[in-house]
Amino acid sequence: MKRSLFFILAALSFLSCDCAQKDKRQILQIKANAVDTLTIGSNSFVLDASLWRDFQPISPENGKPMISINWLMSTDSVKIPDNISMVKQYVIYKDEIWAANYEEVASTSGSSEYKIERISRDGPKWETGIFVDVIAQIHDSQTNKDYYIIRKNVLVERTD
Repeated sequence: MKRSLFFILAALSFLSCDCAQKDKRQILQIKANAVDTLTIGSNSFVLDASLWRDFQPISPENGKPMISINWLMSTDSVKIPDNISMVKQYVIYKDEIWAANYEEVASTSGSSEYKIERISRDGPKWETGIFVDVIAQIHDSQTNKDYYIIRKNVLVERTD
């Protein structure tokens, strides 16, 4: 019985170490494929991002999980084609990564046809005041191809 338990624990330990290595490889691969300015066909895009954690009095004592809003913007202020969509975001802090599918954002007064706005919720409870890299996975349904665009050194803010 003790021997079986030892082998099970050893196997679980090995698997958990392998996952950490996969995360690091995933970070390196995604960062290697990400560009500051993305060109698809005749359109060029940049990414903007805002991240924060809420510590207002109605929040738990250690604050709420991170929220991230990302904007894919046409550099020429022309309409973004319907075949371009924001699929997933990756927020990278040192060796940690938060990957999340985007949710749509209800129309806001600042929205326009040359900007796509998406949100991700329930992120990690990383400290505020840190700088992270945000990478958006962009999908072109016309070619069925995925692209990665990065916004570096984004401040994780705190709301009180």
